[in-house]
Amino acid sequence: MNSRVGRYCKGLCTLLLLCVAMLANATHQRAGEISYRYISGLTYEFTITTYTYSASPADRPQIEVFWGDGSSSIIDRTLKQAITSSIDINVYVTQHTFSAAGTFYVSFEDPNRNAGIVNIPNSVEIPFYIETMIVINPFIGGNSCPVLMNPPIDNGCTNVIYYHNPGAYDADGDSLSYSLISCRGYNGEVIPGYTLPYASNYISIDSVTGDLVWDSPTMAGEYNVAILIEEWRNGILISSMVRDMQITIAPCNNTPPEIELYDTCVVAGTRIDLPIYVYDSTSTQATLSATGAPLLLDVSPAQFMPITDDVPYMTHFVWQTVCEHVQPEPYNLLFKAQDNGPQVNLVSFKSMNIRVIAPAPKMESATPYGNTIEVVWHPDSCSNAVGYDIYRRSGSNPFDPDSCETGMPTDAGYEWIGSTSAWSDTVFVDEGYVLPLYHANEYCYRVVALFANGAESIVSDEMCTQLFNDAPLITHADVVTTDEQNGIVHVQWMRPPEIDSNAFEPPYYYILYRKSGDVPEFVSITDTIAAMSDTILYMDHDLNTVDNDHTYKVVFCNLDTAIECSDPATTIFLDIAPSDKRLPLNWSVRQPWNNVQYTVFRHEEGATDWDTVAVTTNTTYTDYPLDNEKTYCYYILAEGYYWLPDTTGPFWNRSQQVCARPIDNEPPELPVVEITTDCYTVDFQWTFSSDTAMSDAWYYYVLYKPTLEGEFTCIDSFPALMTDCQGATCHHTLTTSEVIVGCFAMMVADSSANVTEMTDSTCIDVYECLDYHLPNVFTPNGDGNNDILTPYHPYVGIESVNMKIYNRWGKRVFATEDPEIRWDGTEETTKQPCSDGVYFYSCDVYIQTLTGLESYSLHGSVTIIR
Repeated sequence: MNSRVGRYCKGLCTLLLLCVAMLANATHQRAGEISYRYISGLTYEFTITTYTYSASPADRPQIEVFWGDGSSSIIDRTLKQAITSSIDINVYVTQHTFSAAGTFYVSFEDPNRNAGIVNIPNSVEIPFYIETMIVINPFIGGNSCPVLMNPPIDNGCTNVIYYHNPGAYDADGDSLSYSLISCRGYNGEVIPGYTLPYASNYISIDSVTGDLVWDSPTMAGEYNVAILIEEWRNGILISSMVRDMQITIAPCNNTPPEIELYDTCVVAGTRIDLPIYVYDSTSTQATLSATGAPLLLDVSPAQFMPITDDVPYMTHFVWQTVCEHVQPEPYNLLFKAQDNGPQVNLVSFKSMNIRVIAPAPKMESATPYGNTIEVVWHPDSCSNAVGYDIYRRSGSNPFDPDSCETGMPTDAGYEWIGSTSAWSDTVFVDEGYVLPLYHANEYCYRVVALFANGAESIVSDEMCTQLFNDAPLITHADVVTTDEQNGIVHVQWMRPPEIDSNAFEPPYYYILYRKSGDVPEFVSITDTIAAMSDTILYMDHDLNTVDNDHTYKVVFCNLDTAIECSDPATTIFLDIAPSDKRLPLNWSVRQPWNNVQYTVFRHEEGATDWDTVAVTTNTTYTDYPLDNEKTYCYYILAEGYYWLPDTTGPFWNRSQQVCARPIDNEPPELPVVEITTDCYTVDFQWTFSSDTAMSDAWYYYVLYKPTLEGEFTCIDSFPALMTDCQGATCHHTLTTSEVIVGCFAMMVADSSANVTEMTDSTCIDVYECLDYHLPNVFTPNGDGNNDILTPYHPYVGIESVNMKIYNRWGKRVFATEDPEIRWDGTEETTKQPCSDGVYFYSCDVYIQTLTGLESYSLHGSVTIIR
């Protein structure tokens, strides 16, 4: 063989080998994500799903996955299947056991995406990168990430709104949030020059539902977007997944179909049969499919098969619900309609929320036994209930719960008094431990079933009863005279309404007992009092009614037997806590009857009469505005009733009289402060709610600390008279000769030296006062002008940078940690001048801040012109 032929054959072989190598790495990756499910211990099963171009000679029967713990694995493909005429789905499944708990970023990178992606410059040379974050925490428990039911390959039309939803389903019931992020390439870095697809109006994703809306594509082509799906449990981030998806936009005359459906709420055991309507004005047929938790349940799953029919049409969603479906949050179904448009098949999505709630327990009885009440209900609610909450109120409130309302409404007047801990535990004895039980009052009960997942049933109907009225009923514990030694209390009671004279024969008599203030024991204060009439009155003298309340009880007796004791009744005790131009009144009420309202009486210095200043159903009242240092006296008059067996009342009881003076012991109002800076002066602007509030301010203090961990100190103070105010808004300027980094706040004092708390602080960090930017063009032609790429000057506080500059094919041409950059336009390896054109950079800037060394990122482009 002559040398020319030999050289030709050798060159041909070299060319063939090069072509084979290029084909092996041909472009193909279009979309994908990484998902996982919990197995046991520290072991998880991971599924890597990718979507590739079918006609590409490149193939990936094996891929390498990096586990984020310093190790990686080669994984064999378990499935390759065509999903369209040009797209294959590739699935790789394996298990990995981590060595310890922690947070790990599991990733996969492929050398090439497909060529021609509109919003990724030179996409053919850009790696495809996807990542999933997993948190392994024994306190959180085993977790499986959400499953994405809709594929990340989709189509749309120019000038038509595009819709997509990943169809995420989380089997653990965790909360999901969605956001759009930049697609990533080499080593997980943001792709230089990446942008979201251009929209005539906007492109965004709903953070709650995951609905992606692109309104609207303007240019045909292939686009990639990345969706970050974060999983939350009890407010804690426990996983995240990045889905990189591809959307092909084509010119077409089509509009997506429309879906009409409605949310619903049903009681467990109800068979749901909901109509769903599909319309389309530009196509003849549409296919409707659905994804979501009800279709995936182990017990009595919902039934819905994909349907293709001429539009418009109606179909049905059917689901036989059972008690196992009860949960606090609604079930979400995502319906997808795809038309048969002539150029592009367009889709639309519509969510349906279905809430399944537990039926109400059925009340059977509320029966008094002595001084207790036994409540019984039937376990008509679901047998997977884990217990019940029992509620009680005084007097009836026969409300019906709102539609789909579970649990006890907060405004129903019922209070929790106890629980049981099993579905079959349907008896509760109210002994008055949580809330006292009194004679001659009606008590009504309701029950709510509880479930292990936090769900509650519909509240039961109410069941009402009363204790046997076989005890004396005290009607008065009325302070007649207020004095430290000679106070008088009027005590009065009624004969027991229901006396079993066969069991307890007359004659009857009473013994009156009293305890005062914090003294724990009752002492008798009378000899026997004959029960000669229906009402008995007793005046209790020589008491300290200024400092103490007084509690009474009456024992009903015959012969030597104590038959029954009344419920205790305490005098109303009034307390006043003087404040600035006001007197807040608070009174304690511990009485067995129902007080329907309270009248507040006041006596002023120099006045002859007591005046009514308020009537309220509350046990608090603030008298305002008043004069500081002027004396005001008060007492409370309560109007009370017993409701059973017949309405008895009204009867009136007074508190002791209390006198007090308002005093200026409150700081001024805390204004709303806005603090801004130009890095050489700090401007404070604050606003009070009114001119009156501002007039109470006497002096201002400026506080400062240089770091977040430091302590605030006062660096400036000035009187209110020296501030510049317009209406209730004032401002003050603090001047400094150096760049200000630190936290600022204010405090306000009044003329009585009452000082406010510190206002909310504003922290000024170094990067707010720096301007580190790069020019977008330089001319390294050796003329001494603009030959070196450097940042604009001046800049301050930059510790270092991590600058990387890439050519339009994604190859790095320069890197440095010098904040001055100093790139002369040469390639870092060959040291040869780079060609004229656009270069993309990614720069991490490291600065000293309030919290230490931090970084932020700059991304952009620079053009070389020689």
